[in-house]
Amino acid sequence: MINSEDRNLEITGMMVDRLVTLGMRWGGRADRDIIPRLYDCACQKLGGKPISLVAAQSLLSKVKKGDTVILVTGCATWPNLVKGETDGPPGIASLARAIRIGLGAIPIIVTGTNDFDSVCKTVEAGEVMITSFETAKISSMTAGAAIIFPTFEKDAAGKESSRAFAAKILEDFNPKAAITVETIGPNKKGISHFGSGYDLESKDKLPDLEYIFTEASAKGIFTIGVMDQGNELGSGTIEDDVRRITPWADACRCPCGAGITCSTKTDIIYPSAISNWGAYGISAMLAYLLGKPDVLQDTLTERRILEACIRAGCIDGIYGRQCMSVDSVDCITGEAMLTMLHGIIKSALIGAKVDRFGKE
Repeated sequence: MINSEDRNLEITGMMVDRLVTLGMRWGGRADRDIIPRLYDCACQKLGGKPISLVAAQSLLSKVKKGDTVILVTGCATWPNLVKGETDGPPGIASLARAIRIGLGAIPIIVTGTNDFDSVCKTVEAGEVMITSFETAKISSMTAGAAIIFPTFEKDAAGKESSRAFAAKILEDFNPKAAITVETIGPNKKGISHFGSGYDLESKDKLPDLEYIFTEASAKGIFTIGVMDQGNELGSGTIEDDVRRITPWADACRCPCGAGITCSTKTDIIYPSAISNWGAYGISAMLAYLLGKPDVLQDTLTERRILEACIRAGCIDGIYGRQCMSVDSVDCITGEAMLTMLHGIIKSALIGAKVDRFGKE
């Protein structure tokens, strides 16, 4: 394991964060430049330290072998995202792998009914078998468990049912951390939105996954949010900044008028160009801190993850079809980004100074 005082740490984390926050949105979009700005705001919350580094160090200090970590994603809604999108499940697959292979802990996937099948198949393509919690606890294989979070009515009784269900999950599994990747969440009026400014729930209901994080915070459980727009769980950590920077964040295009900004907070929020990439950044820094590059998936595994996600019914949310891309970024670019993450880790792990003639 890398010495926590090594000055290489912050340099490596900074390089990882620069890579995963590169603006990759379509030219002409009003939100093309928001991620570097949102990242800077989130980074200031951590005293200027690289977010991937702080997230990975926190997980290493809090999560031990045999512990559990809750992993949450979900945005499946009728009629467009019936089984979810390609941003979110691959990030969860990467983190599930890092938590099981790297930390020896048990990933517990929590998502809604409509997302459940596609998320589980994506995670399994990342080499983490989904089984029962009892089996995962005793298995020597790379295994985790998954739970469906029901969709209750949006009235007061339904909200209380959601809160109680979330509290029961935390009681049953006693997680040391909870992480959300690209999970759409409610604004200050309780309405969830697309990044385009329109509400989701006039057409369909989302499960109230935010209660996993409000209940976790109340119990002192460490939480991380990964976002790319500001309508995702965890964005409330930098709510004022999201409202100032992201289009439709302060005034949406639906009758609620309260903006798309999700008000749910997490201990760390990690804005990234694509939410999957923020998850990959955390996995990369865990791989570096553990001195085990294979904790981060390679490009072949990444392709298998994305293919499984698409075959399970997920679509590229921008293109609107089942294609080998995430938020309009093609798989070749995504794999190149992963190659560069591995390059950053491996070069940082070399450690020795080599002169121009190859002598140490």
